[in-house]
Amino acid sequence: MKNLNVIIVDDATFICEHVTKIVSEAFPSFTVKAAYNGKEAQTLMLAETFDIVLCDWEMPQMSGLELLQWTRAQAQYK
Repeated sequence: MKNLNVIIVDDATFICEHVTKIVSEAFPSFTVKAAYNGKEAQTLMLAETFDIVLCDWEMPQMSGLELLQWTRAQAQYK
């Protein structure tokens, strides 16, 4: 399987760390990063391109929907 870059976005620290661990163990060749809110995810997503985004829907600062809308507007994610 192709090496993929994955980002996990969740404001609940325990959930974010748990899902990151599960994905990392299930797919050891994947690069998995965590962001604890939508703004942090934006920063990471501007620095590198991710193939998969697993994102919480309800978060402070920027909701999952707002992050999705922002992502779809970025040239690297079209």
